[in-house]
Amino acid sequence: MTGFALLLVPTIARISTISMLRALWRNGQNAQRGEELAASGYPLPGLRSPQGARHLLMLMPRTGTSKTIKPTRVRAASADRVGQEAQRFESLVPELSTAMARAPAHAVDREIETWLGKICKALDLDRSAIYEREVPGDRIRTTHTWLRANFPPFPRNYDPEKLVKTAADWVMAGNRLTFARPSDIPSELEDLRRAVKRYGPAASAVIPMWAGDRVIGAASFGQFRPSGEWAPELLDRLTFTVRLFGSAIERKQAEAMLHAAAAEVRLASRRNMMSELVGSLAHELNQPLTAILSNLGGVSRLLSQGNSEPATILSAVNDAIEDTKRAGEIVRRVRAMFKDHGRRETINVGTLIDEAVKLIAVEAAFRRVTVRTEVSPAAQRVVGDAIHLQQCVVNLLLNAFDAIAETKAGPREVAIRVAPEKARWVSIKVSDTGAGIDPSVANRLFEPFVTTKSQGMGLGLLVTRSIVESHGGKIWVAPNPPRGTTFAFALPRAQKDRASASKRA
Repeated sequence: MTGFALLLVPTIARISTISMLRALWRNGQNAQRGEELAASGYPLPGLRSPQGARHLLMLMPRTGTSKTIKPTRVRAASADRVGQEAQRFESLVPELSTAMARAPAHAVDREIETWLGKICKALDLDRSAIYEREVPGDRIRTTHTWLRANFPPFPRNYDPEKLVKTAADWVMAGNRLTFARPSDIPSELEDLRRAVKRYGPAASAVIPMWAGDRVIGAASFGQFRPSGEWAPELLDRLTFTVRLFGSAIERKQAEAMLHAAAAEVRLASRRNMMSELVGSLAHELNQPLTAILSNLGGVSRLLSQGNSEPATILSAVNDAIEDTKRAGEIVRRVRAMFKDHGRRETINVGTLIDEAVKLIAVEAAFRRVTVRTEVSPAAQRVVGDAIHLQQCVVNLLLNAFDAIAETKAGPREVAIRVAPEKARWVSIKVSDTGAGIDPSVANRLFEPFVTTKSQGMGLGLLVTRSIVESHGGKIWVAPNPPRGTTFAFALPRAQKDRASASKRA
């Protein structure tokens, strides 16, 4: 993907340059007429004023003569301001093209939010947003917003298909929608008129967001203050910008689909492995259990018939005992197959947490979850297998991510806190902002095959508990007010650290 992005950057830059030159050539032909209209006071469809349009047209030489009008101080200041806006926006386009092409999938959302702000500041706009439709037929979601300080935000739980359905359908059909004042909105879009009257803005440009040959969303740019018409050149550049956003979002969605497909494959693989394991275990245990049943059945018949040959009964009982030992050995071998004692060493708990967080950094960014760590300076070292303990932390973090994914609103944060637990222990707590644990399974979370996930197997917490207890620790779960759950485990501190703590005391 990186090589492709590097090849795409110069191509995008050339397309942007060619489009600008074509637009400037067309405008150069009408420059003289534009200046005459500007001199007469006629409102040119420029960025913000007639002088702003003339400033852009002056970038290309043109033939013929034109009458020079000495502008007033107010008009001159306005022209300078609009010209500066145009220059700032033009200077952003190459940088924006490069940023969108090079941004990895997990950083696309952050880049888009950054660039919405840069574009609005360059063009003196007040509010902007990105709307996405992940798959055809799915609802449109507001995914990115930018708002200038002290201006009205978007309505709470803003749903374009409910509030402005007619306008949303029009844009999602591939049409651009612009108005410089509310009175410009056609009567056919009555729902848009009502929404603008209630929520604003006074002027807006809503541009469909293409990805290849399909529309996957839209971008809106609005201004609450009085402004001029939307210049065609400006709309063309905004359209190009939105296409860049669409390509980046399409790439992000494609990677998300690959990620989901890979997760399905891993889940199917684990299920197949468990199915084979259970089938093999049942087959291995079936023979000794059948033999035990047969021997005990024979003993029962002999006793019921009053058989006086104790040697026969004793032989059957001994056979049953041996078969019982065989069954126990089978179970022992299966447990040993999954048991890895590892290497025990002194571990710095803070370093352990840092490494675990680095392992899931990409997953956290992909799911848009913020991970915060708080390691107390008083937290000491523990003795154990670093890989196994790291796996415990990762398991709890991934469970926290899954819990947050099931919530529709609220903060998306996971906090890891490491602190001394009484005199001999160090506790590691992982708290999420999810919906909490279903009370029906709260007391059975650490049992095998018990899960709160729709696609979970119920083995992650079981393995985590097994590792913690093999290190002489303990694990527990508790609600996390005001929302979410905290999973925690405590490990005994290393002997040297405990001795040092006793001396200090």
